[in-house]
Amino acid sequence: MGSAAGDMELDIFQAARAGDCALLGRLLQEGADLNARDRWDSIPLYYACLAGHDAAVRMLLEGGAVCDDSTFEGERCYRAALNLGIRRILREYESRPRPPRPLPLAPFPAALRSAFLACPANRVGADSTPTLATDAAGELWPSPPDITLYVQGRPIEAHRVILAARSPYFRRKLATEWRNRRDVTFSSSHSLSFKLMHSLVSFFYSDRCEVPAEDLQDFARICKACKCKGIVDRLTAHKKRRDTQTRELGRDYSQKPFVLQGRSMDGRAASALRRILHDSLANSREEDLRNSELVETCRSSEYDDLTDVCVKVGDRVFRCHQLILTLRSEYFKTRLSRRTDFLHSNNGGELPLLEEHDVSAEAFEKMLEYVYTDELEDLDDDPLSMAEELLDIASRYLLFPLKRLVADLLLPHLDLDRVSSAELCRWLMLSDIYDVAKVREHCQDIIDRNFEVFAESQGSSAPCF
Repeated sequence: MGSAAGDMELDIFQAARAGDCALLGRLLQEGADLNARDRWDSIPLYYACLAGHDAAVRMLLEGGAVCDDSTFEGERCYRAALNLGIRRILREYESRPRPPRPLPLAPFPAALRSAFLACPANRVGADSTPTLATDAAGELWPSPPDITLYVQGRPIEAHRVILAARSPYFRRKLATEWRNRRDVTFSSSHSLSFKLMHSLVSFFYSDRCEVPAEDLQDFARICKACKCKGIVDRLTAHKKRRDTQTRELGRDYSQKPFVLQGRSMDGRAASALRRILHDSLANSREEDLRNSELVETCRSSEYDDLTDVCVKVGDRVFRCHQLILTLRSEYFKTRLSRRTDFLHSNNGGELPLLEEHDVSAEAFEKMLEYVYTDELEDLDDDPLSMAEELLDIASRYLLFPLKRLVADLLLPHLDLDRVSSAELCRWLMLSDIYDVAKVREHCQDIIDRNFEVFAESQGSSAPCF
């Protein structure tokens, strides 16, 4: 069986290189893998393009060969094409509407998307009539939706913090007219499409949505009304690029759907949540300094930070969002789902209060930076101490990807020019305790390359050897 499959793969490469359409047709019927790779990491379509076999290229594309100009394979085939005729075929195929092949979402937007789909009204597709969910949202997630948008009489459930983070229009409305409202109905005079609004709100969570070509103009109008300038700019650029392709290649590219993805730093949900985190931290400091003359300097937030839980760490109280904490950490998900209602008084009323012990406020704030933004900029002025505490926090709060970010920032500081041999050996032990392979390998490599230094060092002999 394995030999037959191997022969079939070999045949398809030979047929593509030779332009043998009869053999290609037979192999297609027998179920040959059109996207198989040879030892040079090339696919059959690449050889057909390289040799200039128009009919073979068309047959491979129609049979399901992958060719997308945003992928490595698609770009390679386009550049290897023997003539402009092959390139036109590739562009023609690229312009056709076809079922999307979405790449897997990154962990953070995937978690946000799961929160959106956990809302009962959002679980069915935008083209279906909502039905009763078998489980309530509160049972599926400790942070259920806190606002429902009604568009064309149909509900879209959402979280205020996400809407405020992604759209200046929603942020202003949630701070003023919609401050105490759980339901918001858009009147028919707004001429809003439920399907397109559902797509936009879904993008707010997942950083991805697909808009049919015939709906691009209406989608752009909704984005403009929501003050989503980045999306509007991207739609405008897409239209210009599409018109240019149509003009230069002489074919109609207007039917190609637009796949909107939050690729840039400013276009991602994590970047939008950084602004929310900045406001929450500013308001947290304002509470801590309420009786200080420095309070006014902390008022950097124009709008309500929409926090719904407080976490007390030492003498500081951090204003946070249950949605973000529960999505990012199984520890907080469990604590918030089982908490008793301890309340913390603040200017906006009372919020649930959690207390965390044996952690510094500085390290907890760094942890929040990662939880909200999926990034960690630095380790402050004492990188070794901060790194050790963050690794402990990552283990305690089950934030295992945080360990990798800490390791990346820590490694430049673990060098014999900066730390003693004893300290380096100490970090070798810590890497085992916290299970950080990158730090362990880095320390072991330095020790191996400087064996005599460590062997002669009195302080390092015990822990390292």
